[in-house]
Amino acid sequence: MSKRLGDALQGDRLELTTYVSLPMVLFVVMTKASYTRTQAGPLIVGVGASAGGLEAFQELLASIGDTPNLAIVFVQHRDSASDSLLANLLQKSTSMSIVELAGRKKLRPDTLYLCPPHTLLDLRKGIVSTSTRGEGGKAGVIDHFFHALAEDQGERGVGVILSGSGSDGTLGLKAISDCGGMTFAQSEESAKFDSMPRSAATTGVADHVMAPADIATELLAYAKYLDGLACETSESSLKKRIEDSISLITNSLIDATHHDFKHYKTNTLVRRIKRRMQVLKIGSVTEYVNHLSSTDEECQALFRELLIGVTAFFRDPEAFASLQEQVVPKLFAGRSADETIRIWVAGCANGAEAYTMAILCREAMDELTNPCKVQIFATDIDERALRLAREGTYPSGIEDHIRPEHLKRYFLRRGIKYQVGKEIRDLVLFSQHNLISDPPFSRQDLICCRNLLIYLGPHLQKKLIPLFHYALRPGGYLFLGPSENITSHGELFRSVDTKQHISQRKGTVVGKTPTLTMHRSSTTALVSGTREPDAATDLTALRQRILLDEFAPKSCVINESGQVLDAAANLEKYLSIVDGIFQNNILNIVNSGLRVGLRAAIAAAKKTALRATHDNMSMRVGEMVQRVMITVQPMPQVGEQEPLYMIVFHDAGLPVNREDAQSLVYGKSHDADAVIAQLELELETTRHDLDKSVQDMESTNEELKSSYEELLSMNEELQSANEELETSKEEIRATSDAVARANSDLENLLRSTQIATVFLDDELRIRSFT
Repeated sequence: MSKRLGDALQGDRLELTTYVSLPMVLFVVMTKASYTRTQAGPLIVGVGASAGGLEAFQELLASIGDTPNLAIVFVQHRDSASDSLLANLLQKSTSMSIVELAGRKKLRPDTLYLCPPHTLLDLRKGIVSTSTRGEGGKAGVIDHFFHALAEDQGERGVGVILSGSGSDGTLGLKAISDCGGMTFAQSEESAKFDSMPRSAATTGVADHVMAPADIATELLAYAKYLDGLACETSESSLKKRIEDSISLITNSLIDATHHDFKHYKTNTLVRRIKRRMQVLKIGSVTEYVNHLSSTDEECQALFRELLIGVTAFFRDPEAFASLQEQVVPKLFAGRSADETIRIWVAGCANGAEAYTMAILCREAMDELTNPCKVQIFATDIDERALRLAREGTYPSGIEDHIRPEHLKRYFLRRGIKYQVGKEIRDLVLFSQHNLISDPPFSRQDLICCRNLLIYLGPHLQKKLIPLFHYALRPGGYLFLGPSENITSHGELFRSVDTKQHISQRKGTVVGKTPTLTMHRSSTTALVSGTREPDAATDLTALRQRILLDEFAPKSCVINESGQVLDAAANLEKYLSIVDGIFQNNILNIVNSGLRVGLRAAIAAAKKTALRATHDNMSMRVGEMVQRVMITVQPMPQVGEQEPLYMIVFHDAGLPVNREDAQSLVYGKSHDADAVIAQLELELETTRHDLDKSVQDMESTNEELKSSYEELLSMNEELQSANEELETSKEEIRATSDAVARANSDLENLLRSTQIATVFLDDELRIRSFT
């Protein structure tokens, strides 16, 4: 009974009625829950190899020995002829159960799984599934499984690259590393063919480079470390201890690398620090902090770990297709041959995204008879990644991301790798640049910053978006990653493609903050010296400055929605900050006596695109009454992408004391008739504005009623279509039932005849038989 119950707990699901009676259901459910908490499942190890990899894998298996909680999946480039021999050869090197994968299987501990030839493996929730690949398709089978392993297992995934020709597995190892897993590569001197492990080692995606026997030792120690970590502490408590030590860790990084990671997202920091602890097999956070502060090599390793270079050619193809269709043609439109399009790729990592942008530009240039120049600035703070980008050499796995025609034209095959061609290499300039602390590039037509903001905290994100706005030309474009958005900066950018996160710069003035922080080395001390004589006083400039400061009317600039974008000083008389949530709409903050007239003037300027003036208004200023005229001037040259308007407040005469105005009205002065006439004029103007507002509101109500009726009509049509679909569904169901009955009757008839019958198709293949 206990054995069968244990088997049930190890299985894919628990069938209570098969093993226990009803009174024991509660016991079994609690036992299953406790089992899943203490047993996280086997540690899945993906091993990729090609030529010469069988001997290395046999050495690895012999050194591993008995592994009760390892599930090893072996993916090798092999042909169908060796299919039946591999299991027999490996059985001599291990006591593990060997299973040839087919269909769907749940991975079990202490089991070795073999990938059939020309087969792709996918992994989901610990269940591996197979799909057939063409006979000629060798490259990419290891990468494919490693990517699936990384997505499914996360930080519990392990990837190993052994001897082989080519570069299959390098991109897959990088995916495992990016998700927090452990990666190994065989050392060059121990490999019969060192191309595959050397590719993984030189690109920096392998945590350990060693002989197969040493890989086995390190792998067993790593598995033991994970088991001990699960027993000693919970995930939440370890995360809490790392969070408490982040300040100490970031201070060590600042001292060693001069880069500050304090404002990165806490979850990102915790995840990458935890991975370094797993690589070093350090279970105590205090021990790791001490190791970090005393070892410069570990500071550099953690620094590279935090620079998560998750990138690829044409990553998110739909996004680049939208960019090529909606943005790239506009960059070239109206440009002469001596002009230059400037593009900034921030956080370029290994350069794949920068070269992708170069390919899009090159294709656009081919369609023009006399195209302008293109200069792409690709920047990153990781010098090692920049060296790889400048070299422009990539593993053969990029075939899965780049179309064949692009590979043929823009890349050169160099043995087992691809080299970027000179045609697009000349368009890209790589440079080391810290986006957070270094001054940004300026006058850019397009900024591509994808999947970088998601690793930064809100504090940095709020400052980087205005920085991008500053760096772009008027009407320039911003291209972000699929998990990034700028919804909180709607005043700076308008959406071009919301789904693909492509935005365009608005003509908004932002504060003069071209950089977020400055390096200590960038500050220059003032040196005392001989003072130069003052230049001759420019009376014209002085006169104009005094005129503007003292006598010119006050003004501000708004956008189409009424948001104040720029304002002159000392506007408190006309605009005021109201109590409660901050309001930036001019109609909400303007003096109440001017609100109706300002709304009418703005509406007139929007409708006619001409200057609109509204006078005969008055407002209270303390104990005084001030007559005001408002002018709304469209600004088409500045607001080509979005209409902008200048609001000018003109004071009509000097303010009048309210008591004096009342005395005038009640006949205590001979100017009473003039004051009454002024008040009547203001009242008439206000009535006219209100009548116009009422007419506009009635027109809007009519449009809303019309839209509502259209929606009702559409709703009725949809209901009718739904009823027709229900009727069709019933007819299809009745037909299906009739076919099923006819099929059943025919089957019963054939069986009852006792006549041997074989049914063939046109190609003489057996379809069914009795």
